Amino acid sequence: MTYTSKIATAITTVALIAGSVVPAAFANTKVNVDHNGVFSHTSVNVSNHTGTNVTQNNVSGVVTVVNSTANTGDNHASFNTGGGNIISTGPATSKVNVTIGGSSNTATVLPTPTTNTTVNVSHNGVFSKNKVKVSNSSWLNTVQQNFSFIFTGVNSNSNTGGNSSSFNTHGVNGIGTDAATSTVNITVNGSSNTLK
Repeated sequence: MTYTSKIATAITTVALIAGSVVPAAFANTKVNVDHNGVFSHTSVNVSNHTGTNVTQNNVSGVVTVVNSTANTGDNHASFNTGGGNIISTGPATSKVNVTIGGSSNTATVLPTPTTNTTVNVSHNGVFSKNKVKVSNSSWLNTVQQNFSFIFTGVNSNSNTGGNSSSFNTHGVNGIGTDAATSTVNITVNGSSNTLK
C-alpha cells in the first residue's frame, strides 16, 4: 500500500515600479523698472515655461505549470490461502494553490515648489511709460502602461482505485479505500496603475 499526499503552492508576483516626481519649478523672477528719465519708454516681457514628463512601463510574462499527483491505489492481494486479506488505504489528496500578482505602477507627484514673482516700477521720470508683462505656464504629462502575459497550466490527479483481491481462500478478504480529493485554486490579480 502506498500513500501520497501532495500540496503544490505557487506564488508569483511580477514587477512593481514606484517613483516620486517633483514637477519642474519656475525660478524666482524679479523685475525692476526704476530711475528712468522723463519721457522714457520701457517695456519688459518675461515668459517662464516649464514642463514635466513622467513615463512608467511594465512588461511582464508569467508561465506557471503545476503537475500534482496523489495515489494510494493499485494495491493487490491475490492467491493467498489460509487467512484473511484486508487492503485499507488512506485518503489521496491533491491540493494546488496558484496565486499570481499583477504588475503595478505607482507614481507620486509632489507639489510644485513655491516660486515668487516680484515687479517693481518706481522712481521714474515724469511722462515716462512703463510696461511689464510676466507670463508663467507649466504642464505635467503622466503615462503609465502595463503589458502582462499570464499562462497557468495545472494537472491535478488523485487516485485510490485500481486495487484487487482475488483467488484467496479461507478467511475474510476485503478492500477499503478512503476518499480521493483533488482541489485546485487559482488566483490572478490584475495589473494596476496608481497616480498620487
